[in-house]
Order: sequence, then structure tokens, then C-alpha cells
Amino acid sequence: MRLVPALLAAAALASPALAVETRASAAAKFKAEFAATDTNHDGSLSRAEVQARTAQMKTGQANVDPTHAKRLADLWFDNADANKDGKVTLAEAQALFAKMMDKYDRNRNGQISANEGAAAKADLARGPR
Repeated sequence: MRLVPALLAAAALASPALAVETRASAAAKFKAEFAATDTNHDGSLSRAEVQARTAQMKTGQANVDPTHAKRLADLWFDNADANKDGKVTLAEAQALFAKMMDKYDRNRNGQISANEGAAAKADLARGPR
């Protein structure tokens, strides 16, 4: 699964292949995606790294258009960079991820059900608001 930095958590939670996603399983995938996005292996994500990874996003068979991909990357980066130092650490990204998990785990059972995942996917389809 591609857990793309443009709303990483929502993309993870919207995976149609999984009926139920636990917080632990989603967090493990998230951590692996963070590492893959950190192309210079410095332990943090730059805006350029996030934009490059987001440009690889697929919607169906095609990549997301470049303008939309950049907007999504910038939106995610601006929300994740809590201390506004121009980079996103794993801790900052995990904090945003936890907020997203909390948003979609509507019954607070520590899992994202198929219905909750569908809600996450629907939010992604609507785009940033």
C-alpha cells in the first residue's frame, strides 16, 4: 500500500484491500512509508521529499495531476510541520497520523472498519477543505 504523504493517514485508512485496519498495523505501514519518503535518510522529511512522493500517487491507473499533487503535499506538510522549522520529523508526522486515526475511528475501538475506511476514502475524494 502506498501511504503517500499527502494525507498519509487517510490514505492508509482508505485502503480497500483491508476490511479492518488496526492502529498498530496502520502505524507500522505509516512508519515504513515515512522511511521510504525520507530519500536522504536524515530522519526528517523536507517539503521537496513530500512533493516528490506525492507526485507518485495514483488515482486508479493514472498519477495525480502535478498541480493537485503539489497542493496535497503542501497541505500535508504545513499541517505536519508543527514547529514550523521547514522539516517534518517522524514524531511530528506520527502526531498528525494519530489525529487522523482518531478522526476516522468513530466508534473508538482502535480499528478502522471497512465503513470507517470508506469514510476516509470519501474525504480524500472530496479533497482539501
